Amino acid sequence: MSNNLRQQIAYRCPDCGVATLGFLGRLRSVSDMLRLRCECKESALEIKPEGEKVRLSVPCVYCKEEHSFSVSSDILNRDLPFSLLCPFSHHEILFIADEEAMGAELERSRIDLETVLKSFEADDIKDIQPMDIDDAEAAPDPAVFDVLNFLLRDLTEAGGVTCPCKKGPYSLRFAPEGAEAVCDSCGARFVFHALSGSAAESYLGLDALHLG
Repeated sequence: MSNNLRQQIAYRCPDCGVATLGFLGRLRSVSDMLRLRCECKESALEIKPEGEKVRLSVPCVYCKEEHSFSVSSDILNRDLPFSLLCPFSHHEILFIADEEAMGAELERSRIDLETVLKSFEADDIKDIQPMDIDDAEAAPDPAVFDVLNFLLRDLTEAGGVTCPCKKGPYSLRFAPEGAEAVCDSCGARFVFHALSGSAAESYLGLDALHLG
């Protein structure tokens, strides 16, 4: 376990896309909530110690939701970099690493975001985020992604997923309609119109999936 006081935490702002980072050293000696705010003032990461755990409220650059995680406080002292994923898009949205390793983590995050933008033929992060809708509709049921991830993985292993480039790999992405399967190589996609677990299950009968 590391005692390095140069341990950093970072997230990418969903409004401007810039990586915001700060040092975690002070968190070990206080019990109050800490807030790391982006320079654009439109988002903030909240860190709150809860006994042997830490509660993290993380703004998400992919779906605009603020995701809440409860992790062991030991995570803050790890020798190896640690990250947390958006539960809907399954992309990394929070990073903890020492000062030396954080640069590589944020560069990987930048490349990942750039790849997603390219796959959606989008010029701005707001083009891949869901539209402003009622709070009750803002984030799909996590069961949607559980079901469709299983389907996509199962069909891929069976050779039942095709696209124009025939290369893959294929991944599932957040979409206003529910979710969409995307070819990471050519950007071809298939939209699943499913905003509930039961709607997602209606696709389980598919034995093939063509992305176009």
